Amino acid sequence: MFCLPFSGGGASAYNALQRALATHASAPADVVPLQLPGRESRIAEPPAFSVEGIADEIAPATGEPYALYGHSMGARLAFEVVRELRRRGSPLPVRLYVGGAHPPHARVPLAATADLPDDAFIDQLIRRAGAMPQLRTEPEIQELLLPVLRADLGWLKRYRFRPEAPLEVPVVAFTGLADHELTLADVAGWARHGTAGFRLRVLRGGHLFVRDDAAELAALIAADLAEGPPSPPWGLGSPPGGPAGVCAEDEVRLWAVAGHPRPDAGAVVARDGGLALVAVSGRAGVGVGVALTGDVPAQELARWFTPAELDELDGYAEEDRGWLALRMLTAKRALASAQQAAQQAAQQAAQQAAEPAEPAEPAASAGSAALPGLPVLPDLADPAPWSWGRGQICHLPLRTPLGDALAAVATPYPHPRLSLDIPAGQ
Repeated sequence: MFCLPFSGGGASAYNALQRALATHASAPADVVPLQLPGRESRIAEPPAFSVEGIADEIAPATGEPYALYGHSMGARLAFEVVRELRRRGSPLPVRLYVGGAHPPHARVPLAATADLPDDAFIDQLIRRAGAMPQLRTEPEIQELLLPVLRADLGWLKRYRFRPEAPLEVPVVAFTGLADHELTLADVAGWARHGTAGFRLRVLRGGHLFVRDDAAELAALIAADLAEGPPSPPWGLGSPPGGPAGVCAEDEVRLWAVAGHPRPDAGAVVARDGGLALVAVSGRAGVGVGVALTGDVPAQELARWFTPAELDELDGYAEEDRGWLALRMLTAKRALASAQQAAQQAAQQAAQQAAEPAEPAEPAASAGSAALPGLPVLPDLADPAPWSWGRGQICHLPLRTPLGDALAAVATPYPHPRLSLDIPAGQ
C-alpha cells in the first residue's frame, strides 16, 4: 500500500500506521510510504513534486496487487496518480484510500492561507490542521517546514479538477470525528469519483488521525481488504454486523442499495423509487430519509411542509428552491423515521415488561400529520447540520446505482460516527 503524505508531512507520518497494520495478521498489505522532495531524507531538494513523477515511482510495482492511501493533500495527489496510471494503461489499484480530504471537485479552504504572512499562516495551520504547536515558537522548525508547507498548499491552491471518467476502483474515505475542516457531506463527495463501490468511515480523532492514532484506521483498512469491495449486503443474509445491538453507542451504519432489502429487526429503512437507505445503530431513535435528486412532487410538499415553510421556500431564488426543498424533505423524513423507531422501541420495552405480553400496536405512519411532535426545522439554507435538543441531522449527497440522491440521518446524539456503504452499480 503506497502512502502519500499530508501537506508538510514526510514518509515518517506513516510510521504509526505501518506498526498498527502489522499487528493484523489477516491484512495482506505492506505500508510503503513515498518520500516527497524537500522533506526528511530528501530535505536538500526543492519542495516540488509532480503527479507524473510519483506515477513513475509506482508504475514498476503495478504488476502485483497494490493500493494507495493519501491523507489530506496526499489524497488528492493519490487520486491524480491513479488517473495518470490509467492513462498509461497500467493496472489500477485494488483500493483508493483517502483520509481527511475534500474530494477533487471541491476547493480546499485551507489552501487559501498559502500566501499569508508567517505568523498568520502558522496560526491557521495550528488551529485548523493540527500542526505542531512548536511551529509557532521554534525558528529551526519554521525554517525546515514553512517552505514545504507553502509549496504543498500552493499546489492545492493551483489545482484545477479536470473531469474524466470515474475510476474503476473502489474508493474508501476516512474522516476524523473532530476534524472541523471537513463535513460528512464533503467526504461523501468522493463517491462520485469511483464506479466500483464506495465506503465512508468516521474515526475518533482530528484532521491528522493517521499520525496521531492510527490503530482504528489500521483496523478498518485490514477489515476492508479482508471483506473485498463494497457489495449489496442483501439476498438471503442481513446487514453486515447483524442487528443494531452490535454497534457502538455512538455509531450508525448505513447502506444505500438498489432494490428491496429485508434487514434484521432493529434496522431502519427509507425508500425513494428503487433506492433504499438502511441504518442500524447502537441506540433507538436513529432515523433516515432519502430522496432521488429532482423536483419534490407537489403532494409531498403539501404533506411534509407547513404553510410557513412553503412561504419561506417561495422567498428563495427559483434556482435554489429545488435543492432547498429536497434538503428539507429528507430532514423531515429522517425526523419522522427517528420518532417512529423510538416509539417502536418503547412499545417493545413495555411489551417485555408486561405480564402477559400484549401485542404491540403498529407504529404511526411516517407522515408529519401523524407525528404532531415533529419539530419545525431552522433556516433552510443553513449548511451546518440541523440540531434539535442534543441530537442532529446530517445530510449526505449520494452517488448511487440509481443516480444522485440526498440522504438525511437523524441521531439522538450530537456527534455520531457514521459508516456508509454504496455498492457498485448492479
